Order: sequence, then structure tokens, then C-alpha cells
Amino acid sequence: MDSAELAAYLAFIVSVFAVMNPMVAIPVYLSVVDGMPKEQRRTIPRKTAFAAFVVMITAFLLGETILWIFSVSIPALRIAGGLLLASMAWSMLQARTSRTRHTSEEMEEASERGSVAIVPLAIPVTAGPGAISLMIIAATYPNPIEGKIAIMLAVMLVCIVLWGFLAMADRVQTLLGTTGMNVVTRIMGLIMLAVAMEFLAGGLSEKFPAWVRDGSEVEASTEDPRPE
Repeated sequence: MDSAELAAYLAFIVSVFAVMNPMVAIPVYLSVVDGMPKEQRRTIPRKTAFAAFVVMITAFLLGETILWIFSVSIPALRIAGGLLLASMAWSMLQARTSRTRHTSEEMEEASERGSVAIVPLAIPVTAGPGAISLMIIAATYPNPIEGKIAIMLAVMLVCIVLWGFLAMADRVQTLLGTTGMNVVTRIMGLIMLAVAMEFLAGGLSEKFPAWVRDGSEVEASTEDPRPE
């Protein structure tokens, strides 16, 4: 793996971490497990991480098939995914949880469920629409088998980190406090916004190539024609 591939791989890991954002899952986890027996509560982080991994990998492996079934073009998905991620990132920059992750109604229903590891913690809090869009878009890139394995290992790494964050949720919240968690959430939101802009730029340039061509022609025509 050369330096360019390593940089792209690390950027993907950061993107997955920002989109899944275990820090957002911590307050949701603490609220839905409040009052649960200690033994039952201990198993939820592992189940949540595993369920999120399965959802993400399924979206990655079936991404192109999903696009074919619904007749959705890759540029259109990148534009839609970029807009969705931008909406979520804007909420994170304000230290708020986007309603695309979960709503108050879902929280109320979750408190009445016997198991909350899959809904809402795995879906939609961590492996939600934004994360699924990211994996489907990743599936559309021409990756060799080594690249696909690397992407799946990156998702596994982030899910292991998610497991650790949820398992130590009480200590993380005590250590960072509300202010510290909000700062981390804003940083993740900024990274997610940058990822969203990359998706939007790529999707728009592919969907409307004339815009890019016309823009480059205008730029060229405004250059000073006089010789140096």
C-alpha cells in the first residue's frame, strides 16, 4: 500500500467514525438502559456493535444491487448522500442530535422494548441513513478485492471502538462531561460536513458535467491573454 492509498484508507476510517459517531450513541445508550439489570445492560454494547457491523457490511456488499433495483444512478446517490450528511453535520455542529438518527417518539418506544441493541442503538443511531449511504457510495468505487477487504476491516475497527465507548459510557460521560462531549460532537460534525461536500461535488460534477466544463471555460477566458 503506497502513501496515497494509505491516506485514502485513513480518511475513510475517519469518515466512517464521524458518520457513526459513538459519542452521539452514548447519551442515547445511557437513557435507554437506565434501570436495566446489570447483566442485561452489559450485553447491549456488544450486540449493538455487531448489529451495526452487519448493517454496514450488508449495505456495502449489496450497494450496487440496491441501486440497480431502484434504478438510482451513482451521481444521484452521491448528491442525496451529501445532502443527508450535510443535514446531520449541521445538527452536530450545533451539538444537537439530528432527527435522521432518532426521534423522541422512537426513544419513548425504545424504553418499552425488551432489547434496545438493534433498535434504536444500532439502527438508526449508529448505522443510520447517513452511514448506510456512505457504505453504498463506497461500494460504487472501483475497488479491487484487497480494497473491499480493507473497507470491511475499517468498518470492523470502528464498530470495535463503538463497543468500547458504549461499554465505558458512564466513565466517558463523567470524564468529558457535557461540554467535552459537545466539543467532540462538533469536531465530528465538521469532518462529516467535509465528507458531505466531497460527495456533493463529485455527484454534481458527474450528473451535470456541463457545469464543470462551462466553469473551466469561463475561468480560462478570464485569464490575461497578454504574454508575460
